[in-house]
Amino acid sequence: MKYSPHIYAHALAQAIIAAKGADHDGIAKNFLALVRKNGDETSLRKIVAEAERLIHKESGARKVTIISARPVKHSAEAMLKSILKPGDAIEEKIDPRLIAGIKILINDESEFDGSLKGKLDAIFSNVI
Repeated sequence: MKYSPHIYAHALAQAIIAAKGADHDGIAKNFLALVRKNGDETSLRKIVAEAERLIHKESGARKVTIISARPVKHSAEAMLKSILKPGDAIEEKIDPRLIAGIKILINDESEFDGSLKGKLDAIFSNVI
């Protein structure tokens, strides 16, 4: 590996922020060509995830991941909208292992676990 994923991510994030919405496709193509030229394409997932985190941090927007056992119903969507801010990037994931309920991750750092699995795990961790 020629450069660490963090260095690549920082460079990509700064290029996208400096472009202010103009020619993101060109930036992505040139960046991908650079990473391939250096033989570091195995780290692309890490690079993109870190660049996304840096861009969100710079812009003040949050990455909100909503994880539920089944698709979120309209009644729950209204409640979720109350915690979201304009500009937040929202990602929804389905994880049947949750059994019921919902987990909310903010910037992959803060977590609210309102899932049945989380509650059962908490109960049984205190028993054992």
